[in-house]
Amino acid sequence: MYRSGSAYNELDKLAIDVYLDYNIKSFPIDARDVCNRLGIMLVPYSELGDERELFFKRSNYGFLRPPYANRPATIYYNDDICFMKSKGSIRQTIFHEIKHYVHEDYSEDNPEDDDLAEHFARFFACPTQYLVKHNITDVSEIISTFGVSLAIAENASKAVINRMRAHGQRIFDYEQPLIDLIDSK
Repeated sequence: MYRSGSAYNELDKLAIDVYLDYNIKSFPIDARDVCNRLGIMLVPYSELGDERELFFKRSNYGFLRPPYANRPATIYYNDDICFMKSKGSIRQTIFHEIKHYVHEDYSEDNPEDDDLAEHFARFFACPTQYLVKHNITDVSEIISTFGVSLAIAENASKAVINRMRAHGQRIFDYEQPLIDLIDSK
């Protein structure tokens, strides 16, 4: 699906805001900690009883139940490492659902929202400007540093290479606070 770069830039800015607002500055990002900070309950499918099959029918990967009444938002996710293939894939699912939460897009099965959520999740796990600043393009290094799956690492590497072709190692003004935060650790 083609979309203008501005849609992705807005999501990058949203992810940067989450980093800054919650003082996230180490990798790999602890998905459980981020959910706690955001007030999101995190429930793995393995903790579900008989209703587990209903959750698999809804999604093999995970989904967000929006907040309602006095109940906080809840991310239900598949924690079966054999199905998900890696811990990085599980974290990616959680970050995908965090995008739906922080962006307040609760409608189900909207391919546009899911496409944008995938971008947000990849960017949140391994921010492009941090990779550019530190000249990280090696897929193995991305996997080991950021705890992402092979597919996400390959995608991140391509994003860095494309960005460096277009802008060199330039960091834009809105990105600098993220670099400063992470490098201050």
